[in-house]
Order: sequence, then structure tokens, then C-alpha cells
Amino acid sequence: MAALYVVAVTLPEFLGFIHPFGWTYSAVFAAVLAAWPYFKLNQQHPMPGMAILCAMLLLMVNFLFGQGHEYFALGCVGLGCVAEGLRKLFGNYRGRKGVIASYAALSLIPFTKSIVLWIDYETAMGLVISRMGDIYAAVMGRMLSKYMLLSMIILTLVLAIVTMTILTANWRPRDQYHVVE
Repeated sequence: MAALYVVAVTLPEFLGFIHPFGWTYSAVFAAVLAAWPYFKLNQQHPMPGMAILCAMLLLMVNFLFGQGHEYFALGCVGLGCVAEGLRKLFGNYRGRKGVIASYAALSLIPFTKSIVLWIDYETAMGLVISRMGDIYAAVMGRMLSKYMLLSMIILTLVLAIVTMTILTANWRPRDQYHVVE
């Protein structure tokens, strides 16, 4: 299930080969696609470490394929720790609210890959031009406003919370820890 989560998060990035909108907003699409694998992983294994495991696997796969950078690494580690803390805070690793809150934090990880476009615009656009061409870079440059950034964050969080709320509506986590009296 953890491998399926990684595939579901990275799959929307391939839309970037079709149009820059697909790469820039891959976090929005990934928030919906990766919800089910994360839900099943937490349902089957209600124990500490699932959010960090997903974040670290995502980091390793991206660096393996040459897609990672320092902002992405910081995002994976930071948001993975936040997600794990939210799971502990809201549900002691078994609660529905903890899974929803932790998934909302994890859904922002793909966004940290494209944040470099807003932080270091010249370097990022130079790489885009060398890889994808001038027309692709021109289209991407027009959609990089602060309002688009804010809308991307809000839309990603809303879709992640709504999708996970729907999936966990009738969820009863499997209790692996039996108390013997």
C-alpha cells in the first residue's frame, strides 16, 4: 500500500508533459488520487510511523529519479513529522480525525516540489526552458502569481480533507493490540 501511495502521488506529475498546468497543480490531483492508498495503509496498520514512512518513500523515489531538491526534502521531512504529530494528537494512531488531519498535511508534499518556481524563479525557469522549451516556459510563467499559489494550497487542502472524510465515513480501524486480562 505504501508503494501504491507513492505511485498515486507521482502519477499526476506526468500531466506536466502535456501542459504546465498539470505539473504546477500536481498536488491538487494527487490529493484525490493518493487518498485511498493512505486510508488503506492506516486501516491495515494503525501504528506510529505510517505518515513518516509515506513521506520518506516519496522522498527516496523522487531523488532516485532525479526529481528531488532541497525544498522538496525539507517538505517531506517537515510535513511528514507534522502529519505524524497530527495523527498522534487527534487519534492516538487509530482515530478517524487523526487520519484526516495527517493526510491533509501529507497532501502538501507534492506542492513543495513546485515551490521552487515561486522562490527561485530565474533558476527554475532556466531549467524549464532547457528541458521543455520556450513556449512551455512562457505558459508556466503566466500562471505563477501569488493568488495562484494561494488557490493551489487551499484547493489541495480542501480536496484532501473532503476525500479522506468520505473514505473514512464508516471506518473502523483494525485493532492489532488486544488486551489480555
